[in-house]
Amino acid sequence: MRGLRSLEALYRTASTSRVLNLFQVYEENHEEDDYARHPFFQDPTLNRAIFVKHRLRSDETYLMPRSSPVATKIIFPFDKKTLRAGGQSILIGQSGYQATLIEMLGGEQGDMEEDFRLLGVLARLPSLDPFLLKETLTRHNFSPADCYFAMSTADIERMRTFAGEQIQQLITLAFGGSNNHMGQSIKRMVDAILTKDTESRLDPLRVTLGLDGQQFEDSIFSWKGFLYFKWQFRGSMVKLQSLAGALDRVSLEGAMDRVLDASISNQRIALKKAIQKAARGCVAILGLYDDAFNDLVEHGNAAAFRKFLLEAPRLFIELGHSMGVISHITSFWDYRFPNPNRLHMQASEFHEMLNEFLTSLTETSYDELSRRA
Repeated sequence: MRGLRSLEALYRTASTSRVLNLFQVYEENHEEDDYARHPFFQDPTLNRAIFVKHRLRSDETYLMPRSSPVATKIIFPFDKKTLRAGGQSILIGQSGYQATLIEMLGGEQGDMEEDFRLLGVLARLPSLDPFLLKETLTRHNFSPADCYFAMSTADIERMRTFAGEQIQQLITLAFGGSNNHMGQSIKRMVDAILTKDTESRLDPLRVTLGLDGQQFEDSIFSWKGFLYFKWQFRGSMVKLQSLAGALDRVSLEGAMDRVLDASISNQRIALKKAIQKAARGCVAILGLYDDAFNDLVEHGNAAAFRKFLLEAPRLFIELGHSMGVISHITSFWDYRFPNPNRLHMQASEFHEMLNEFLTSLTETSYDELSRRA
């Protein structure tokens, strides 16, 4: 099986924006009552699988009925304790995948309607970030135990504080709140944006923007995604820049000939350029949000923000894929080098890791992302 070292690392790595590791959740929480009462999936085998946002290679695109650069892969290890022996995998949504998945799970369909519905939700998500994953599942009336979502309470509170700071000016515009009531107005609106109850509490905003029904709900959810990615962006860029600076400090071990040495040198240079391009692409698309939001709160131009919200679901998907790639790379680097002062690695393994990072970044169309912005 290709990339066994990476698969083994994937097996031991906690969930990230591109990986939902339900096996690790099982290992750490299966004795907890809440885990048993509120599983992620009803099928026990599916509830211990590993889910990966997988960027399709050119020889894999035929598997999917629609042209999409990213699919959601389910991995079932042959050995429950390691991925060194490889595993079975299937893409959610590939032709005939439901029948194939049922066969992989033992050939008994049973009551899998809700599990297939949940698989469809995962497939449509641009990222498996814990916050967005939990918010999306809540929106679709799924309630897995909190242990499936690795985001800390402190992170959730920081996200809520950031959202409050972002929309403070909007409260005055949409709700006409005075300074005396500003704090409560902000809290109510943040609560409304960060939960699925958008219709009643955000009605003044809906009227201001002239959006109705599913259109308004989809727009608000995508807005929530932009708030989350904007909050996450600064930290991700700091980590990505730190990674770029550390590339030349990695001490290589093991056999290395002239060809491998030259290839690694080229990869280091190419990866630094790819990181810069990734940052520019995300800055460009986040700038769309900033421009539209500022136009609304500073000039009262509701039409500009309405236009942004109508485009937000598409932009949210594109930004989510890009941020997912960046977050996955930085989290894998942190996993591989937990001590930033001890950067040692086998030359062949480092070469493989850089190649995978480059493939992930260069197959994301950051130039296209910037042009669309």
